Amino acid sequence: MSSADILDRLAIVMAHPDDEVLWAGSALRAAEKIVLVYGDMPGWDEQNAGRKVAMAEFPLKTLDWLAMTESGVFDSASWPEVRETEYGLYPHRALKLLHSFDPDRYRAQFPALREALRPRLAGMRNVIAHGPWGEYGHEDHVQVFRAVASLVGELGFQLWVPAYVAPKSEVLMRRNLRFCGKPTPPMPIDGVFAEEIAQIYKRTKTWTWFDSYVWPETEQFLPWSAEVLPEGQRAGVGDVQRIVLPADHDAWRKHLPWRREMMRKALSWLNGRKAG
Repeated sequence: MSSADILDRLAIVMAHPDDEVLWAGSALRAAEKIVLVYGDMPGWDEQNAGRKVAMAEFPLKTLDWLAMTESGVFDSASWPEVRETEYGLYPHRALKLLHSFDPDRYRAQFPALREALRPRLAGMRNVIAHGPWGEYGHEDHVQVFRAVASLVGELGFQLWVPAYVAPKSEVLMRRNLRFCGKPTPPMPIDGVFAEEIAQIYKRTKTWTWFDSYVWPETEQFLPWSAEVLPEGQRAGVGDVQRIVLPADHDAWRKHLPWRREMMRKALSWLNGRKAG
């Protein structure tokens, strides 16, 4: 399939403002709709106010911001061996990281997200959303993927997922590659336009990624299938795109309580055993 095919009647659905430029920057101008899901996070007043400004200044009129409340479940899924669920990933209460952690909201918000997306994705031929491993490993990303994937059979669009992966999400990526077909040809990223959008987020203090991040020249997307694909049709580990991370990207983990990290490793081991 050519790059032109994926851009035909295309919608992009991403979790947080800034995800769209990080994980689908090559397709932004071509998309008929850019749907961003999350808005406020309880207790993060500066970010919440900044996101409203950033969304008002977004340079494309195709933006559709749902502004749903975040659940604060980041890093609560016992990475690297996580428990997959219908609504995303299982958020372990013992692994609470953020003060806004609300696993009940995370679960309950899934059907509401599906209902919000249904009319927005009707009539689309292609949809780019987060992947089943959440690129670098984010519970919200996986929930958005699950919601979009649950509508494929009903609405009949082709779902595409970014080929990006990071060490944190490596195990989950390998578990899910059997549902992913061969990647698109490399799609060029307009670095100038991407930086223009990034500067809006940085100015409004809503940029959630690394300040030093440099976009790759190209990116690729994998077609997702609800059924396991035959060996010769599915993507392999060599088809994914490694996210270039700063050397100290994981340094924050050194400051986490050791009991929490021991619990994470124990839960990860148990989840790995259950997943086979």
